[in-house]
Amino acid sequence: MRMVAQYADACNLFEGAGKENMQKALDALKAHCEKLERDYDTIEKTSLGSVHLSGDDTVSGTIRRIRELSEMGFTHAIFNMPDVYQITPLETFAKEIIPAVANL
Repeated sequence: MRMVAQYADACNLFEGAGKENMQKALDALKAHCEKLERDYDTIEKTSLGSVHLSGDDTVSGTIRRIRELSEMGFTHAIFNMPDVYQITPLETFAKEIIPAVANL
């Protein structure tokens, strides 16, 4: 995270690491930014996870995840969608999830 603080404009963390580890990474990044006198907020923080709306994931659960990520300090959430070949999950994501979290 020191190199991110020193050189990068963005970093990407994987949801699979767990929220606790993601928060530790963000805290480490913030500490390195303070040490280097870099504005932590100038670094884009993104997360990568999966959403399976035709499987185990729900709209409300996905919205809750995105809100939690935003509260942690992530500026963008990137999702793999295993059922991307089906139009219904994409339409659901576009019509229900994006509008609910667009202004976070």
